[in-house]
Order: sequence, then C-alpha cells, then structure tokens
Amino acid sequence: MFARHRIVAVLVALCVAFFIWAPTPGWLPARDTLSPRILNSTLGFQHIFAINLPERTDRRDAMVLAAALSELDVTLMDGVMGRDVPDKVLPGDPESREGRFNKGNKGSWRAHMDVLQRIVRENITSALILEDDADWDVRIKAQMQVFAQASRIFTQPNPSTHQPAADDPNLFLGNPQSSSSSPSLPLTNLPRNLIPHPHLTPYGDDWDVLWLGHCGTDFPGPSINPSFPGSPLRVTIADDPTVPSAAHLKPHPFALQDALADVYPAHTRVVHAASGTACTQAYAVSQQGARKLLWQFGLQTLTTGWDLMLRDWCDGFYPASEGAREDDFEDDAAGEQGRKHPMCVTVQPPLFSHHYGRGAASDIMAPGGGFVNREKEMTPYVRQSVRLNMERLVRGLAPREQWGEKSGE
Repeated sequence: MFARHRIVAVLVALCVAFFIWAPTPGWLPARDTLSPRILNSTLGFQHIFAINLPERTDRRDAMVLAAALSELDVTLMDGVMGRDVPDKVLPGDPESREGRFNKGNKGSWRAHMDVLQRIVRENITSALILEDDADWDVRIKAQMQVFAQASRIFTQPNPSTHQPAADDPNLFLGNPQSSSSSPSLPLTNLPRNLIPHPHLTPYGDDWDVLWLGHCGTDFPGPSINPSFPGSPLRVTIADDPTVPSAAHLKPHPFALQDALADVYPAHTRVVHAASGTACTQAYAVSQQGARKLLWQFGLQTLTTGWDLMLRDWCDGFYPASEGAREDDFEDDAAGEQGRKHPMCVTVQPPLFSHHYGRGAASDIMAPGGGFVNREKEMTPYVRQSVRLNMERLVRGLAPREQWGEKSGE
C-alpha cells in the first residue's frame, strides 16, 4: 500500500515538473507569465470551501474524493436547512420576497452567508466557494492559469492610471474581432506592459467576485443595466482543447445552445465582466468582496435566491445608499478615486459545472427543470470530468472524454 502511495506521489511530482518545464502548449500563455501559486492545493486562493448539508454524506464522500484526485485541499462547510433559519434573522422587507423565496432558498442563503462570515472573520485574502455537486475538468490547474492571465486585464489596476487596462477603450481599436458593441481581444494580444504583476492573488489585486461556475451568463452590454459602468471587453482564448464542441455548449441536455456557440469559433473560451449570470456552482471572493456581500445580503437585503441576488449585485442593481454615494468618498492620500462599483469577472463556458449524478436530486430545486435523466450521469461543459472519471482515476487509469471527443474536435 505504501509503495503504491509513493508511486502516485512520484507521478504527481513528475506531472508538475513537466507542466513547469515542458514547452508551453499553444492554448496556454507564455511560460514566463504563469503563476506557480495556481499549482498549489487551493488553486492560488487562500482557501477552498465547499458547502454541504451534513446529512448528504453521498455528496460529502464525492467531494472529498474528487478533491483528493485533483490534489486540492477543500474545507467542508455545513449547509443549512431552511427550517432552521428563523424569520426574525432575515434582512430587508418581507414583502420584497413574497412569492420569490422558499425554504430551500432560505437555507442556501444562510449557508453562503456563513462562509462569507468566516472569510471576513479570519481575514482570508481570497477563497473559492463550491457547492457540493460541483464538478471540474482534470486539467483545472492549467485552465486556471489561462483564466488568471485573462482576468488581470479587468482586475489589476495600472499604477499610472489607477484603472485596469480593460477600462481603456483605445485597447480595442484596430482589433479585427472587435466592434463598438462587442470589443474582443485575443489572450495572446493582451498588452502585458499595461497589466502589472499582482501581489494579493494570481488573478489580480482589485476584484470582488470571480464567477467560475454557473449555468449561464450573458456577454456584457447595456441591455442588462444601461447605467452600469462595467467594461464591455471580451478576452478570447482560441483553440482551447478543454472546451467542448458547440453541440455541448448548454447547461443541460434540453437547453438551447449558448450564444457563445454562434458568436465565436469552436473551442473558444471567453473571459468578461459578469452579466446576467445565474447559479453559484463555484465563485471566488476577495476579502473586500466578502465584506461587501456580507453587508449587503447578511444585513440589508434578502429578496430571492442567493444566485439571483449575486447576479443583480454584480450587474450593479444594488447602488450605494444615500449616505454612501460615490461623491461622498474622499480621495485617498495619492489623490486617486477608488472603484465603487462591483468588479465581477466570469468565463464561458464555465470552468466548474453542476454534476448531475444518479439518484437523489437537489435539496433546493429539480435540475434542468426536472427533465434531466437521473439514471445517467453527466456534467455540462466539462470534457474530462473528474466525477465521471472517478473510478478510472482511482484505479490509476487515464481519464476519458465525456462525449468521446478527441483533442481538436
């Protein structure tokens, strides 16, 4: 047994060494821009938390095993049943959530607030929050390296302008993929000289939410919130072998294809400001983001399901109160005016997704509108799923593609 463990450890070390020193695949950024911190057991965040109802031991077992097979360190946080949350602790006007809030929503909201509370209490710099049925690709660390490169254009302020490069409209001029309404920039064309190296996290120093796992998002634009000042930029990652073919770009088998499939070539991943995003399979928060969210939704507002409130918050629909308008903030010692609107960045297709396993369904709602075949396991958007390959990985076998695709198809 110990010999087998030593063999596994050696193989893992060799894989990491290969990733660090071997020639960089075309879909990865230049090797000198990669972050070794993302190779650690928390993907470059300080912690990874997974919310799990203690009675759902099936999901707890699966999450622990999936994390171990991915060399991730995941801390389990107890989920909350709605019946255990008294109405007197709910913030906001009860009439504002009439008919839009059930017991499952109540328990889910409290569980996410508990995680945010811990992040704030322990002054955790950044944390990834997973739901216990989240799934991901066996190549998640390589995927996160690519995402980090793209995210920094939104989240890393330039010392001279105090703004991220994504806020500069001149950045998009002359790029053949761009238009005034949908400016796009290939990852390989990002202006590295305008994006300083981050210090707090590999994903940038000034962000609130990185929405990494969802069941749908929109490209940013005025159709969501005309007054929201977020960047319309889209950073494209072409020829990504971890992106499934267009036929599988949908949140469940009975859904329509995502707009991504019609707008960009096959196997393109796009990073952009979050807009109309739904479901919280996986999202990261910074310390500043956790504090803002705990204040807004732990103390001030509760109207509907947690993911829908987070969507609206990222879309700018929770403006500062009368006593905390932007005009009331004083410039700091350097004379700069800080960003006051939420900084939420997402990616499509998502890097984490909902795993539809056999047997018992969600404790909140029926997956896929109740039409998903519970006799067949599947994970939308994920080609080499950790959960679907669990037996093969446990037995030391290579993972298989979910849809039988080969690299480049």
